Amino acid sequence: MRPLVQRVPQLHRLAVFDAVVSAGDFTSAARALGISQPAVSRHMAALARELEVPLFERSGRSFVLTRQGRSLADAVDASFCSIERTLAEFEAQSQVFVFAVQPAMATTWVVPLLDQLETAAGTEIQLRIFERSDELDASDWHLAIVPGTGRWDGWESTMLFGEAVRPFAAPSLAAELGLTSETAPAELAGHNLLHIDDVGRPNMTWAEWFSEASDEPITPAPPRLLYNAYPTVIQEALAGNGIALGWQHLLSDMVERGLLIPVGPIVQRRHGGHHVCWRAGQADERHRAIVDRLQEEILGSSASFTAMG
Repeated sequence: MRPLVQRVPQLHRLAVFDAVVSAGDFTSAARALGISQPAVSRHMAALARELEVPLFERSGRSFVLTRQGRSLADAVDASFCSIERTLAEFEAQSQVFVFAVQPAMATTWVVPLLDQLETAAGTEIQLRIFERSDELDASDWHLAIVPGTGRWDGWESTMLFGEAVRPFAAPSLAAELGLTSETAPAELAGHNLLHIDDVGRPNMTWAEWFSEASDEPITPAPPRLLYNAYPTVIQEALAGNGIALGWQHLLSDMVERGLLIPVGPIVQRRHGGHHVCWRAGQADERHRAIVDRLQEEILGSSASFTAMG
């Protein structure tokens, strides 16, 4: 038990004391608190006894704070102000809808849609960026797009889109290496493939892509570097420094602008995809409106991805 609770078992007396200090007298404090003036007097007498210090001294017909009373008043005011700030932050946070997404999903897909999502949901949306799925366990969020199987304890989810993956390269690199959308997986294995470290990431790796893209076992060249963020992988691909795996709906814009071109077949992952997730039992109209708008966008971009190349 805190020493304060031991000294002042009825902590509401500190609130009465603060009201007296703010109002300037017992009668005005009683009026502000909605209690009687004798009740205020009893609380202040009891508080002085519990603290074993005088809090007020008589000055003519009124009371003024003692030195100890002023010190306590300053401490109580600072403490109450700190609590009030925290409560105000809680209220502000409760009004903001937190949407958790991975960096590539945020920059290439969600951010351009943000105004539309806010309009659909009728609320301000704050993006929270996460790299690995386990980061979500330690943070507060209302909705998240998470790659994986869709089975997570304590979460509900709906499939947003299946994981369709194909390799991409800058046009200059593709021309240099003679790669096209019809390039066979085995022809890619010896080239510089851009790898992201897969610890805690359920996304498809190059090894998995080769396994699902070909009936024959293919062993890709060992990675020169392991990148820790997918946007970095894409920047390297745009610079012509290697071949990247591209996820459905994330690279459509870059392909349409001619910045990247497909250099191999699409692989539809047999299990898993990107899911919209929320805490079990906590979905409301905002969740549903955002999910509906995302699904509308998916319908429009699916054809674009499958038609690449």
